[in-house]
Amino acid sequence: MAESKPTGNNVPSIPPAPIQPPAVPPSDLDRTPTYPGPGIVSVPAQGPGAASVPAGTVPTIPAVKPNDVPSPYVAKPARSNNNWIMIAVVALLVLILVVLGFRSQRRGNREDPAVPASSAENPELPNYSDFVARNKALIEQKYSEMILTDEPFAGQAPLAAGAGGPLDSAEADPQLAALVDAFRIRVRIMQGSQTLVRNQAQTLITKGDFRGFKIQAIERRENGRVVSEEAQLTTPRRGLIKTSSRVLVALQKTDLRGVLSELQVAGMEFSTLPSLAEGTQIRGQLRSIGHWGKAVPKEFLISGRGVGGLTLGVPVARLQSILPPTFGVLKRKVLVNDAYHQVYKVTDPGGEPLFYVYERDGKVLGISIINESFKTVQGIGINNTLDQIRLHYPQVKLAYSGKKTPFIRLAGVDGIFIIQGGGDKKVISILIGESPEFE
Repeated sequence: MAESKPTGNNVPSIPPAPIQPPAVPPSDLDRTPTYPGPGIVSVPAQGPGAASVPAGTVPTIPAVKPNDVPSPYVAKPARSNNNWIMIAVVALLVLILVVLGFRSQRRGNREDPAVPASSAENPELPNYSDFVARNKALIEQKYSEMILTDEPFAGQAPLAAGAGGPLDSAEADPQLAALVDAFRIRVRIMQGSQTLVRNQAQTLITKGDFRGFKIQAIERRENGRVVSEEAQLTTPRRGLIKTSSRVLVALQKTDLRGVLSELQVAGMEFSTLPSLAEGTQIRGQLRSIGHWGKAVPKEFLISGRGVGGLTLGVPVARLQSILPPTFGVLKRKVLVNDAYHQVYKVTDPGGEPLFYVYERDGKVLGISIINESFKTVQGIGINNTLDQIRLHYPQVKLAYSGKKTPFIRLAGVDGIFIIQGGGDKKVISILIGESPEFE
């Protein structure tokens, strides 16, 4: 550092030396050292006449002329620690500003009016890749009512005959092959399938029956590509239809006309659809047109505006007389949205809840079904998946509540089927009429 040179007006004042030292000497760390500059004058311990100075008094120091003694050089304390503290504070402030700016940018992106609200959550349903591809515009309208058709479940086969020629006719063989494929799809959806994996090869096995028609199918894949398909359909009258790579290769004890007759007895019909690959492929749709098998008991039938003999609008005082005598009725109040509502809990003989009845002005406002014993004419109820429902209903209306709860509407039922959001989209409850718990 450069030395400070004395000026004419800068005369240092030298304090008198203490007579007695302090009891505890100050620490060297607390003392600021002073260094004499060049030519500094030494002050004698005793001035002239010191012997005549009374004890306990401070001796008089002779005056020093300004030009005789330069200003003492005092070392300035180091500032390195202060500089690092200032740098750390500035860095912390910069970091805070960056974080606040990033959060503000994310908040702005979420509230950007140019981004549609539906893009934040994908309402696409699993297992519907074909449907989504052909109805993407409908899927993007998240809260609009969407019409789900049964087209993705149509069977498909090439417009070709076996190597030995047609077994029924050139027109009937592809239709029979598409019919076998349609049954394969239905059994897989209703009863599931088994998958075997070995190295890069995958084998999908489907086996079961649908309304009296038994199907066995094996599909082999390698590296994600189908390399072979074999399927065999046995009709209720012991007719046999066999395909390889979806081409008819065997036909025994039946033909197209005989199979269509058996379908009608089982409450189904089969028809062709416009092909996606016109001229090379054929599609065939298998649909349910009536109930098949054991009918749903009247007291458990969901239809129109009610369940069994209970319908909307009837006085709640008549509940016990309308319901089967084995059903129990428990009256209680529930708190919904800060308001109490009158609810009647209907149970089976074992005390298990079957459904709840909501009341308004002394009449049935709504019926909320939670037991799987209750079904529609087509046998649809609690725990059925959306795919299974679509197999029995050609059109299903899908929508969302104000709380983003998905539900569907079916023809012939004045109510909604509330479905779970994930997995197989199973029905978890059925509401006929209105409910204070569902908006």
